[in-house]
Amino acid sequence: MADAYSEVKPWAANLIIALLFTTCLFALLPPGLSWSSLDAGAGEEGSAYVSGSLGFQLQWSSVFLVSGFIVWHHRLLAWSNFRSVNPFILAMLIYCALGIMWSPVPIVTLKKVVQFAGLIVFSLAVQSDQRPWTHHVFVIAMALAFIELVSAFVSIFIPSFGIDAEFGYAWRGIVSGKNALGRIGAWSALFWVALGRVNAVPRSLYWSGLLLSLLSVVMSKSSTSLTITVLGLISFWIFQKQHIGSPLWLQRLLVIAGLMIVMMLHLFFIYEGRLPERSEILEPFANLFGKSADLTGRADIWAPLYIEIEKHWLLGVGYGAFWLGPGSASQPILDALPWIPYQGHNGYLDVLNELGVIGIFLFLCAVISYIVNLIRCLRMDRQLVALLGSLLLIFLISNWTESTAFRGVTFDFILFIFSCISLSSFQNQKYSNGGLS
Repeated sequence: MADAYSEVKPWAANLIIALLFTTCLFALLPPGLSWSSLDAGAGEEGSAYVSGSLGFQLQWSSVFLVSGFIVWHHRLLAWSNFRSVNPFILAMLIYCALGIMWSPVPIVTLKKVVQFAGLIVFSLAVQSDQRPWTHHVFVIAMALAFIELVSAFVSIFIPSFGIDAEFGYAWRGIVSGKNALGRIGAWSALFWVALGRVNAVPRSLYWSGLLLSLLSVVMSKSSTSLTITVLGLISFWIFQKQHIGSPLWLQRLLVIAGLMIVMMLHLFFIYEGRLPERSEILEPFANLFGKSADLTGRADIWAPLYIEIEKHWLLGVGYGAFWLGPGSASQPILDALPWIPYQGHNGYLDVLNELGVIGIFLFLCAVISYIVNLIRCLRMDRQLVALLGSLLLIFLISNWTESTAFRGVTFDFILFIFSCISLSSFQNQKYSNGGLS
């Protein structure tokens, strides 16, 4: 690969670091770097994010333009990596673009498609660096640590701004809310553990970053973030174990899980004479983390959302064209609720609603392709596979109660696209260098 493509110049390498660091900040801090909307309750999913302020557009236009410049400067390598990209991700992009023809607000759908394409270009630009994956993860971890450190300072010394008194005086720092800070801590903890596992950073820096991450999770008082932290660390520990490379490990795991589910359903049926309802399944897990069985009102959104899905179940209403506030296609749902949601709080339902059965099928195919690539890369770099596998698992589970899939330039979706392209580019470079010979 080094013979076929020129190595990145020092100025380009520094530009890529700045691009990756800045993109993380843009994705996690309030849209348009406007903190005034937080007190108004808009948050990261509020109207400022949906409509796109001038500051928001300038932010991401600069990211995409710089990414395009880097890709053009390393176009041979970028083209090689592009040809190996998960084909269903590209199919999703094309299908989202076709949705402009039937979208009720085609200009919004067009903007979302540009964002989607821009994230692919951004991911290809970062891969032009050609340095080990630990370098990219370290830059991301440092960006998250910066937010965590500033948030801790603000929460301690400016509590009127950095603490959310309505939720037990939980820290929210400089992000949109306590849950956002907690999720940053959860991701950060996983990244530091992955870096520490391969000794990619000094131990003092590793422990400092990990403790800061856990402090953010604990002080945010977010049960969801605590769950993500535990899930991420346990899954990473399992995925990086040697036995994962044994034949048929996934099939065995699925068979065991399936047998356990069947056994529990059978026992419930023996004692109750019926199968359990949804609330009975969710309630033990919800109570464990201080939530209600209806997932804190999310079910109130899902019921009318099903009705809307039935109106355009095949093609969907149009990418990004539904949750646009009062007067938009989501108005029937807003009429049924005492508040104004800007997402369905279930990414699978939102994908089905906006992109139809075709879109959800392509999404599932993209995930399956991602998993297949993970399995192929097991003998190349087990630690990378463990990290990307854990990120995928967190993404898929979080997408059940929060709309994280195909939600524009949110950090969850950026990580998903970035992980997909990092995995395919890693595999492409290994093949090109004879890594599988």
